[in-house]
Amino acid sequence: MLDSTRLQQISEETNFNALLNSYCREFSNWSRYVGIPKYDAPLANYLFTTTDRLHIRFDFSSIGFEVYAPLKFYADSGRHVFNFPVIERNIATDAINPISIYRFMELAIQFSAEEFPNANTKIINERLTNSVENMEAFLSYFKQNGKPVNFPKMSFIEAEQSLFLGHNAHPLPKGRAGFNSKDELFKFSPETQGKFQLAYFLIAGDNITEKNAEGFDITDLFRIELLDSGNADLIALLDQHPNHKIVPMHPWEADYLLTLPTVQAMEDEKLLFYLGCFGELYTPTSSVRTVYNAASDWMLKFSLHVKITNSQRVNLVRELHRGYDVSKLLKTEYGKAAKAEFPEIEFITDPAFITVNYQGETIDGFNISIRHNPFKGEDAGKNVSLLAALCQDGLPGQKPRIVHIIEEASINKNKTVAHTAVNWFKQYLHLCVAPIVGLYNNFGMAFEFHQQNVMLELDKDFYPAKFYFRDNQGYFFSDAKAEALEAVYPGIAAESGSIVPNEYIIPKLTYYLLINNILGVVNALASNGLADEKTLIDLVYLEFKQFENSDTTGLVDYIINRRSWEVKGNLLTNLCNIDEASAPIDNPAIYREFPNPLSKYFFSKNLIKPKSNEVLYSRFFPKENITINIRPFNIDRDLEMVHDWFNQEHAKPIWKMDGPIKGLELFYRTLLPNDASHSFIGEINGEPTFTIEPYWPMRDGVGACYEALMTDYGAHLLIAPTDKDKKFSFETGQALMDFIFEQPEVGKCIGEAAVESRAMHIFVTRLGFKLEKVIQMPYKMANLTFCYRDWYWDKFPEAKAYAMMKTAQFETEEI
Repeated sequence: MLDSTRLQQISEETNFNALLNSYCREFSNWSRYVGIPKYDAPLANYLFTTTDRLHIRFDFSSIGFEVYAPLKFYADSGRHVFNFPVIERNIATDAINPISIYRFMELAIQFSAEEFPNANTKIINERLTNSVENMEAFLSYFKQNGKPVNFPKMSFIEAEQSLFLGHNAHPLPKGRAGFNSKDELFKFSPETQGKFQLAYFLIAGDNITEKNAEGFDITDLFRIELLDSGNADLIALLDQHPNHKIVPMHPWEADYLLTLPTVQAMEDEKLLFYLGCFGELYTPTSSVRTVYNAASDWMLKFSLHVKITNSQRVNLVRELHRGYDVSKLLKTEYGKAAKAEFPEIEFITDPAFITVNYQGETIDGFNISIRHNPFKGEDAGKNVSLLAALCQDGLPGQKPRIVHIIEEASINKNKTVAHTAVNWFKQYLHLCVAPIVGLYNNFGMAFEFHQQNVMLELDKDFYPAKFYFRDNQGYFFSDAKAEALEAVYPGIAAESGSIVPNEYIIPKLTYYLLINNILGVVNALASNGLADEKTLIDLVYLEFKQFENSDTTGLVDYIINRRSWEVKGNLLTNLCNIDEASAPIDNPAIYREFPNPLSKYFFSKNLIKPKSNEVLYSRFFPKENITINIRPFNIDRDLEMVHDWFNQEHAKPIWKMDGPIKGLELFYRTLLPNDASHSFIGEINGEPTFTIEPYWPMRDGVGACYEALMTDYGAHLLIAPTDKDKKFSFETGQALMDFIFEQPEVGKCIGEAAVESRAMHIFVTRLGFKLEKVIQMPYKMANLTFCYRDWYWDKFPEAKAYAMMKTAQFETEEI
């Protein structure tokens, strides 16, 4: 049984997990930290009391602290799973203590103050508390209700109301700032299956603007519904005002509107009458403000002045026009052709909208979008659900839904769970990638294909069968197709502003489709142990790769070749108190760089994440009568030795890694588990004499200083002996080049020695490097040099012969 204390803990940890992940996406002052330190006694003493040996270390040293969060699952797909407690160390006193989500938020605000000085700590803490308390309330309701919410088969509304843990890409997943009591929260929330009648206003027709792509006034439909109510007083009022129109409203928003001076003025002038609540019961969907009735032809998306996650959910006029425009467009031959070519996606349109104005000003609380309801009657029971519900973690005592689905699919297909998970995901990609790329290329259509807007229908075997896309406010059209769009629908973007530059669309579409959608599914499968994450990411790369040559927009090239994408900063949006949904058209939401996970297709484990501590390279140089071996750095064996090396006089000015061994140990404990670089020890005739650090520009900072390719790799070299008879510098350089070019993922080796280092320039030129250009790095001006495998082998045929021998030897061993 789960008592209230445990539910509070689960709620705080779930919110904390979301906050930590948001921080990792939006800030760079963190790294993985492995093991227990030898030269940091306070930290070691604490870690010995735990079983966690891999952490994320948040470097808040500039404000006097560091934080260690234990890792259960590290995700290239972007959402890690943490253990608890998280600890804080006071650098000045070495005091180590567990910290709460509120303390971490306090540190985040302090650390970001220089870059973002306008953070309102009081508001942020209130919102954070609101999210934690709301989730605890929902989990308590779930415990008392006892109804499982993660069945493999669920109806549309069951899935919509199953999102107890919230969207995990938000730092405040259950923020509902605005509901003033628990009763309001429960009545109007999907998690508690709240049900309520709609409120209605009677408003002068001259104060209303409405459009409907279906060809009739939607307010007439609402008038008919009220006339059928049988309420004599209501019917009499409607008869007295034949030119007034009926406007439905969310009951919470109706109460809010009645407090506004403009609405009160309209009441005084008899331009507006509040009628009260009538009719059938509606229930909220996952968006909270969009309501559903299984018998109705329509879902209604209201404005709601409640801060849900990071925004007050108000329909903007331009967004209402987008829904209307898309509905009209899809009725043209152009739109019909798009639907026919890509039937895998069904567009749920928002054909009608209503706005109310007073004295020329729109009252945004009245802005309503009216959406077709494809899940009515017999179709209400379709096994279709929003993607966020499929990607949700397990609730207390339950497996995650994705686990149930894959297990059921494996039974139906008579395959193993592992085999089923990969095949299930392949089918998901086939349904998703080709249509999205095709719609953008052929029709210029792009949309916010994220977890909240996308619904997936499962077939009888629980495999992906069809996508539904809702929320017409999230449509954009490429300016490359502006002429064609204007030809079939003149004035399509006059009010909506939905035709935008291609270069604006591509990063946003990548964020919604890749980071939020596809990688969310990867994460759900991988974090639950259903499939290997890299296997799934490689499948994503290959699925897009097949469209590289046929894509004319640059979208595919951006997705598969760019070093980093853009990720929306939901945490920073909250810290800066930006209401994204109500923002001007230039969209001030903060975006940050996000390392492209698809580059992992070219990741060299041997160079950056070797599994063995054994020798990985060995070559005999007959002329010098030496054998050079290269093995991975072993922190327990090598730390003291390399500390001596880095503190030699010739190493200090170049490496700048001299100093106390405690600092060097921290460097290695964060280097070894990360993806940018690794460390190796080179031995000459069995004696350690040099260290090399291969690095991958896709993750290393140098990659931001030039147009790096995913197959670029480089290395830094320190030769310890100063006696020239022991250095064997050139042979060491050849060994380094051999080792790098042994790896099949490597396309070319890069160098970035400081421009003033003439000796290094001569050295790398002798090895086969050629100067590409001079680049400005954060800490030096550098000669960017390239060396391709063929260049190196042409210059050193004996190196090629060695490589061919190694390849033949490997193939023999494989046989």
